[in-house]
Amino acid sequence: MTNQIHNAFDSIKADEQLKRSTIQFISAKQEEKTQFFGKPAFRRAAAAVCMICVLALGLEGYFWIQTPVSYISIDVNPSIELALNRFNRVISAEAYNEEAEEILKGLSLKWKNYTEAMEEIVDGKEMNVYLTDEAELVFTVATDGGRNDELTSGIETYCGNTGRKCHHYSADTEIVDEAHGNGLSVGKYYAYLQLYQYDDTVTVDECKGMSVSHIHGLAREHAHCGENGNGQNTGDSVQNQSSADVSNSATGHGQHHRNRRHGD
Repeated sequence: MTNQIHNAFDSIKADEQLKRSTIQFISAKQEEKTQFFGKPAFRRAAAAVCMICVLALGLEGYFWIQTPVSYISIDVNPSIELALNRFNRVISAEAYNEEAEEILKGLSLKWKNYTEAMEEIVDGKEMNVYLTDEAELVFTVATDGGRNDELTSGIETYCGNTGRKCHHYSADTEIVDEAHGNGLSVGKYYAYLQLYQYDDTVTVDECKGMSVSHIHGLAREHAHCGENGNGQNTGDSVQNQSSADVSNSATGHGQHHRNRRHGD
């Protein structure tokens, strides 16, 4: 590099002392630049920047897979809710009554596929106490439309293989926060909203003490009675009600439910 600088100045007509001083100055600056980028401190700084970038991407990915996008309630009398990530893996399992707490004790469900987690819960000896011949196993899925079919298909396959009386429902994710705010799983809150359409005197606290199958049964009884005046409502109409209707019920009545429950 120094030779190139000297050659470049050979053709310039100027005072020799000025040329030599200029060449020395440029050469010194070039040497400083080379030494700076070759110093261990610079290399460590560059490595630190790269590490920060890697960690930032890693943390973003970690939070991404930890974010719940779907919920599955498993209700008999015990009321359990699984939160799933984008890969249908369990990221949390919540108990919504004492019976459910006992069932979840000792179970390690995190990161398991939802069907595997369902099997461990339902087929466990603690749950068998509640699965009598008359008991109904109720699954409720709350997710976006694109995932609903896949999750529902897995539940239907499981229900077909389990040999138990099973029902499954689909709800909108918009009711999730409202359900949790009222201390209920998505499945039980969905059932409550179904019944509330026929009996607006029913309260959240009353439903907390009922099984989900019992709440749905009461709603079906009201439907069979034809309270809408045309006598054409059936139990299936309650079961197949759109999640949008349920979402509207939660939005329209949620605050009123909480106020009435707390006596405000």
